[in-house]
Amino acid sequence: MSGILSTRDCFAFIQARLGSTRFPKKILKSIPEESNTSVLCHIHNRLSTIFPKEQIVFLVPEGDTELIAFLNKKHYQYFVGSESDVRDRFRKACLHFNSKHIFRLTGDNPFVDLESIRYLYEAITYISDPYYSLSMVGLPLGMGVECFSADSLLFDLEGKAPERHTEHVSLHIKEHPEIHKQYRLSAPHLNQFVDLNPSSLRITVDESKDFELVCSLWEKLGTRDPLFGAKEVIQLAKDQPEVFLVNASVEQVTFPLPKTNGESKPVRIVYAEPSLYGSGHWERCKSLSVFLEMNGYHPIVSDKPDLQSKHLPQILDIRENEFPLNHLFYIDNLHHLPNKSNSSFFLPNPVAALTPGDLISYFSSPLSELDWNQSTIPGQILIYAGNLGKEESEQIDSYVLQFLNTNASLGKTNINSAVRIGGTPPITKEVQYIQRVSYIEFLKHIQTSEVVLTYFGQTMMESLSYGKKVCLLGITPIHESLGKFAEKELGIPYLGSFSELNENNQFPKVFPHLKIKLVRDAHLKILKWLESIYES
Repeated sequence: MSGILSTRDCFAFIQARLGSTRFPKKILKSIPEESNTSVLCHIHNRLSTIFPKEQIVFLVPEGDTELIAFLNKKHYQYFVGSESDVRDRFRKACLHFNSKHIFRLTGDNPFVDLESIRYLYEAITYISDPYYSLSMVGLPLGMGVECFSADSLLFDLEGKAPERHTEHVSLHIKEHPEIHKQYRLSAPHLNQFVDLNPSSLRITVDESKDFELVCSLWEKLGTRDPLFGAKEVIQLAKDQPEVFLVNASVEQVTFPLPKTNGESKPVRIVYAEPSLYGSGHWERCKSLSVFLEMNGYHPIVSDKPDLQSKHLPQILDIRENEFPLNHLFYIDNLHHLPNKSNSSFFLPNPVAALTPGDLISYFSSPLSELDWNQSTIPGQILIYAGNLGKEESEQIDSYVLQFLNTNASLGKTNINSAVRIGGTPPITKEVQYIQRVSYIEFLKHIQTSEVVLTYFGQTMMESLSYGKKVCLLGITPIHESLGKFAEKELGIPYLGSFSELNENNQFPKVFPHLKIKLVRDAHLKILKWLESIYES
């Protein structure tokens, strides 16, 4: 693939059938029981936040008329294939839809972890092998997803396939790591859970006891956040372990597989606490973790350095904090400029001079470079407010609303609608409010918006990479100075601080249209640094 990935080539295939012997018609059971949201509906609802609906396909057996009728009623896409040869069902669906990368799910796992799908998506962008299998370890049973290439799915060894290969879609891939490159990634968003084995938790529906548990999880977690993930489930297991006793005795069928991971080289990635420094550090460190693991390292992502391991390579994305350790790499630390071998800037900064025509090296998730099939809504402004409080959130809303549905010029368009992510709930319905979204959903909101109002940071870079009109707000003294720098050196309009915003009744008329050239390569320097340490 050479690092090039089209989201249109990636399909979610969900194998589903009603003929379960242990728990018949389990996939049509509603969660909660009094609702009209079946197990399959939960799966589709979650996947729809990532995949276009035409790329979510239920793979059902021939003759399963009741299931087909249900899918037709819901307007869910499906593909009919062999009942006994499940692998053949997948292969024919793969050829029918011309899919190149397959995310495989099963119809009895209602609460798949969306955050994990994000990291698998990121990992695919780094794979050049035509034959591969990719999954994430350290998740509760039933919350994970596996991914493999169409080439691997369609690969055949000589001779008749054993029965286990026709019953289980990807066993022929996993049993032959000499052919199919095997990637088993650790979950970067779950590194903090070290005193509990997540795989001991069953979040799947094989028996009635399992169904009882998933209904309980919905009551405790889903009513607050319908897209809750593995992180919330594991935290609940730590806080209320008795909840998970209901299905602890249910056995799971497993297959012995060859060991695939060789000895990896440890590295610690330390991010700045999101509540204090915003979520940008946390998000990009998780993406950096995936990149390094795909390159043979074993990263641990934490908000604290390991002060006991003096010789462990540690990457610090925590502003200007310093520690007495031997092997440190600094990200965006003003005391360590990017002209050194052990430091890099993931964001442009006034301390590193820019000259006209410079390429700006930066880093973010590789997903920020992908087209998520979203069309721009003319006149829509996206406001990213992060962790801002009530007063600041309302102040931004008030500023934007004075231009809403007016003749105020915004380039060649007007502001017709406003969407705010983060901050506190607005006092007016004129601003569409979203408290929390997944990273992929966030990228989709950027793509659908014509203008993005944010502060200096990762969101600015991701919006610029999509060619969006960006304007900045100074939410702290540091962001004020960086905003002024961005306006002067990069041509990005700066609206001012909150006190200045009160008096500002103008909206920028000129935006840079890719006046600056962004190159997403700042992370490559870290790889060279690590190689030099482990070679010495």
